[in-house]
Amino acid sequence: MFMRTIIFTVLLITSFITFSCKEKNQIEKIDNLTILHLKGSDYQQGFAHGEFLKNEIEEIIKRWKIEVGKSYNKDFNQVIDDFFQSVTYVDSIKKYCPELLEEIKGIAEGSGIEYKTILAFQMSEEIDVLSDELTGKHCTSIGIEKTDTTAGFLSQNMDPPLFLHGNPVLLHITDNEIKTESFVYTFPGFIGLTGLNSNSVGITCLSMSMLNYSKYGLPVSFILRSILKKENEENAFKFIKNVPVSIPQCYIIGGINKVKCFECSANQKTEFYPFKDKKICLHSNFSVNNRDFNQNFIDILAKYNKTVDDPYFCPRYFLAYDKIVENNNALNYESIKTILSNTESDLEQISNEYTYGCLIMKLSESPILYLAPGRPDLSEFYEFHFKN
Repeated sequence: MFMRTIIFTVLLITSFITFSCKEKNQIEKIDNLTILHLKGSDYQQGFAHGEFLKNEIEEIIKRWKIEVGKSYNKDFNQVIDDFFQSVTYVDSIKKYCPELLEEIKGIAEGSGIEYKTILAFQMSEEIDVLSDELTGKHCTSIGIEKTDTTAGFLSQNMDPPLFLHGNPVLLHITDNEIKTESFVYTFPGFIGLTGLNSNSVGITCLSMSMLNYSKYGLPVSFILRSILKKENEENAFKFIKNVPVSIPQCYIIGGINKVKCFECSANQKTEFYPFKDKKICLHSNFSVNNRDFNQNFIDILAKYNKTVDDPYFCPRYFLAYDKIVENNNALNYESIKTILSNTESDLEQISNEYTYGCLIMKLSESPILYLAPGRPDLSEFYEFHFKN
């Protein structure tokens, strides 16, 4: 499949670029992908995000409000008020990453949407989980540590609900305070789904709805952005081990030397690896080692005369596992792309209608992001390099 390379010292392929004069923030369009080049203070970056994507943010917030109404059968504003009264997530944000609140204020003011709504939108997955509805998830993540012949890689098919699809966005963030750049894949008005920084620290996130959540702790998108401020993977591992988490999530985190998989829930954090040497990570939304199952999941299993000790079945996991074995556990960009593009299963495809984007991150001294803004079996991949 043809690939385009984008290096940000020079913008090689640009349909159009416009500028925010104050801090030289830029918006770039490449086919259906929007790239925001964000500089300046946290507030200025957020304001440019909101201003550039005002129409797209208005549309996605409108759709999100409808989905929240369906889940809770209540007025949207009442749901949000009740949510903020029942959790202490904002306290955790103020403790661990208060600068992101400034970015969110900027998004709100730039887009003209109420701050409370934009702040709640960053916790849309938490709001969904707290509705106590078990919903099917479709993401798949693969990671591998470096070998003697190849760099490490971290990858994900990001498969959010369909109402969030339509306007894929890549944030190219320059943090002058810590001298780090980041590529963050997301949708309009949201601070991040998955990403890679110029220190070669990458992170993927997958939900695990069968585990317990907490009403305190740091929300997922804020954990993501906090990890992308770390200077190496060891600091990232320490952060995820110590920070309290809001909702159950599998975080696969990697850097130049190591890649690790953390299954996190309210009461437990465990690591999971499909092979004994722990060099490869693979996950597809179903918790394996973390046994902090919620009562709702236990009750659903009981209806089918099953318990949490019965073996689980995830077609995407086993399909990806088999393909890794076929490659003799030797993974690189091409083999990972082939696996994540797979549509063989009649039960549940790895690349499917929910796939909003596929990211493959090369974790080397000069990290590279390969991004397909859509299904990897149908979409063109673009290659992104940091300017430094």
